[in-house]
Amino acid sequence: MIDVRGYRSYPSKRIGPEGITETQEDLAIESVLEIIFEREVLAAFVCTPGLERELALGYLISTGIASAADIKAITLRNMRAKITLREGATLSLNHEFSQVRRFISTECSAPEMLIELRTGGNIPEVKSSLEIAFAEIINASESMREFQVIHKKTRGTHAALIGDSITGKHYVAEDIGRRNAVDKVIGLAVNDGTDLSKSYLFNTGRLTADVVSKCAWASIPLLASFAVSTDAGLKFAQKTNITLMGFVRGKTCRLYHEGAARLIL
Repeated sequence: MIDVRGYRSYPSKRIGPEGITETQEDLAIESVLEIIFEREVLAAFVCTPGLERELALGYLISTGIASAADIKAITLRNMRAKITLREGATLSLNHEFSQVRRFISTECSAPEMLIELRTGGNIPEVKSSLEIAFAEIINASESMREFQVIHKKTRGTHAALIGDSITGKHYVAEDIGRRNAVDKVIGLAVNDGTDLSKSYLFNTGRLTADVVSKCAWASIPLLASFAVSTDAGLKFAQKTNITLMGFVRGKTCRLYHEGAARLIL
């Protein structure tokens, strides 16, 4: 499922050896989405338009604020996603941020990560086990490129893919923010009934602590990327028992940590 509202064509000029030529350039659209609960803004995102409900759902799950079972409905109007909880459900908000508007930009780390990086946080350990062929990860990395419609047009977005090891389904989302792409694809997969504990996530961005943390909260046992890991990303993978793979190129990769998911070579 791909939403192509994420780019727009603008007049441009290209300068080269042949001189100046008039052309049209496709640029990624930069928008803002707010998550609203009981008239309060929980979070505001700089993001690519499209999959807004999935972004909101994925964010709540991947930060430990709520589970999919807690959410009764997400209604969207004017780039505001209003959250309605099921009877008896509550949000788990960090007390140090509960009264602060979270602004999630396209920069490297979300505000929640400041506390987690300094204190170690309370990120859960992934308990589920998964055996997966290395070739499946390679195939997913190759197929993800085919689904990156906005990136092909603009070269301005990240992408994330969730592979369901049970059904073989792939879910792909794009966004100008790499964390947003991860949240969107988590929302997509959850809405389709995917068991995230039997799935893996492949993304195009660096393997930083915040992305590993999202996988831990969503119970995803394997995280891979075209890019490399940071030291904090590796430490968080070790702490949460997540298998971490980076620098996937052709049929090679760097296996930083083998945790809950075991690779079959």
